[in-house]
Amino acid sequence: MFGNRRRPINTGSGQLWWVILLLAIAVILPTVCLLWFMTQAVDNVRMAARQILINEYSERVSGLADAVNKVWVKRAEAVEAQADANAIGQFASFILDEPVAEGALVYDESGNLAYPIIDVNWVEPRLPEEFEKAWELEFVQREYTEAAHIYGDLEKSAGDDYLRRKAELGQARCYRNRDIGMASIFCEQAGYSVITPEISAGSVSLAAKARVMLAEVFKDEPLRLLAWGRLIDTANNYEPGPRSPNFLPMDSGTRMFVQQRAIQLVETSSLPDASAYLSKIAKTKKLLAAERLSAEVAQRHAADASFRQWSRKSVHRLGISNDLYGSYHQTAGRAFLLLWSGPTVRSDFCNFETRFAGSDVLYRVLDDKGLYVSGYEQPAAREFLTVPVGGSLPGWEVELYFKDADIFDKVARRQVTIYIWAGALVIALILAVGGFAGRVVGGQMKVNRLKNDFIATVTHELKTPLASMRVLADTLLEGNYKDRQQATEYLELICKENKRLTGLIDNFLTFSRMERNKQAFEFEPTSPAEIARAAADAVRTKFEKAQCELTLDVADDLPEVFADADAMTTVLINLLDNACKYSRGEKKIALRVFAAGDSVGFSVRDNGIGISRRDIKKIFKRFYQVDRTLSRRVEGAGLGLSIVEFIVDAHNGQIAVESQPGRGSTFTVRLPTAR
Repeated sequence: MFGNRRRPINTGSGQLWWVILLLAIAVILPTVCLLWFMTQAVDNVRMAARQILINEYSERVSGLADAVNKVWVKRAEAVEAQADANAIGQFASFILDEPVAEGALVYDESGNLAYPIIDVNWVEPRLPEEFEKAWELEFVQREYTEAAHIYGDLEKSAGDDYLRRKAELGQARCYRNRDIGMASIFCEQAGYSVITPEISAGSVSLAAKARVMLAEVFKDEPLRLLAWGRLIDTANNYEPGPRSPNFLPMDSGTRMFVQQRAIQLVETSSLPDASAYLSKIAKTKKLLAAERLSAEVAQRHAADASFRQWSRKSVHRLGISNDLYGSYHQTAGRAFLLLWSGPTVRSDFCNFETRFAGSDVLYRVLDDKGLYVSGYEQPAAREFLTVPVGGSLPGWEVELYFKDADIFDKVARRQVTIYIWAGALVIALILAVGGFAGRVVGGQMKVNRLKNDFIATVTHELKTPLASMRVLADTLLEGNYKDRQQATEYLELICKENKRLTGLIDNFLTFSRMERNKQAFEFEPTSPAEIARAAADAVRTKFEKAQCELTLDVADDLPEVFADADAMTTVLINLLDNACKYSRGEKKIALRVFAAGDSVGFSVRDNGIGISRRDIKKIFKRFYQVDRTLSRRVEGAGLGLSIVEFIVDAHNGQIAVESQPGRGSTFTVRLPTAR
């Protein structure tokens, strides 16, 4: 018995680990030296980091500044392309046709303000006494009929255009609450009668008021909408001509009044059709904002003398407001001061915001007066770089700040980190290659051990039945038996050992075919009940001799499975045979076949010795046996369960084990149904 004990195999793993260790030392030592020299070079990196960053960000800022300058150059080109003989029309073209500004001041060739018109040099003529009487009747005594008659007489006797329109407007007010038709007639006469180039500023103001009143008096929706359209045209038209029948040469104050009233009428109306004027009202709002902004600046700069010192097409902050900017332009016979608010100018620098978002750098834009425009408003540290914007923005600067004061140290540390990671990756790669080589060698050693185990197992398992048969055969040949009955028993033992030997050889052949992927299966729809009954019939005689009670429980109406019937029978025979071999005393084994959703289950349960949780994880390995001693009580090569698992996997099935030591085991195989 001791002669069968296997000697330990020298796998050479000790030599392998020495090779790997020497390889690691040969790689790590030079790498550590290299990293040390890299660390010494960090001081130089830190000194160079500042200049590198300055050069890099200087190029970035210059590129962004060029993009901003292109915007202002485009606006300047649009100004030159919009030369117009009419100052009022030119103002509107800057705001609407090719919007290049939010407001504008137009100066004539003498440098005086041409638009917006702020100071109106017009004096109201002396009114006849009847106007005062009619005024008292209308507003004090509320005698509208008598007042309307007096206004009518004044209209007929009026000596100039202003007095006529004033009388017509008075009649419209008197009839407004009593006779809308008459009121609209007088509004039409006062507001839309012939407008001549010589019309006075007073007549323009009265005409504007009459047009507003006409848009307010109508109750009838179509007439009201028509009056609204004419009023909006009045508010938006800045240039006379055949295409502008509603043009009225208003000063800025009068125009802003008309624009504001037109906006209020449309936006406060509940009429469904009022929405048709929303697009025109949007234009009116834009013009009104431009008028207000331009009028504010015009109060301080009635002449362009203070802007002539500016370089052509340049942008400067105006002293009127901390958030207002202007650009001075000159064309043939005219000069322009284009206006922009702070939000618009800041939006021109949005590319800076996008470019520096998420970076370690903050930016701040300062205008020609050194005041904040955009970016980081109150820096806590000193800037590390200042770049002039130049071009259309002379004197403007972009300052760059680091979020962290030790940014240069961080850059140096980042470079060191790159060096370290590069070395670490090289080391890891070499170690990985060494590990892979060790794994290959280890795998080869494992194959060698598996071959040795296979030879030892085959030798041991085949030697036992062969020796038994030889002893029995020699006994029979020598005639060492009492009677014929004893000779028959010896022959039965020889047959039993022969069957055992045949089973071992079949398992070895099956294992060989599995290893070479030569095992072929013939799949077809098969009855699970027939598989179970075939397996039970195959082991029944053996179980009877071993005094093993077998219970077969097959459910009714089981669906067919797509399987190789012989192979699945082999699976159940192996499981039943193991259940019998590993059961002691009163052996009770149950084979149950049942439906489980989209699969069919085959369950083999015994009351044997059970399997520990540790051994459950290994029992499907080839040649593995729970009892690995040479004196074990159960014969076998440890291939049965590995063959079972191979066949079940080939059928796309699953096998599960439930067991506890001393309480038996349950092996469950599930196969998908043929459906």
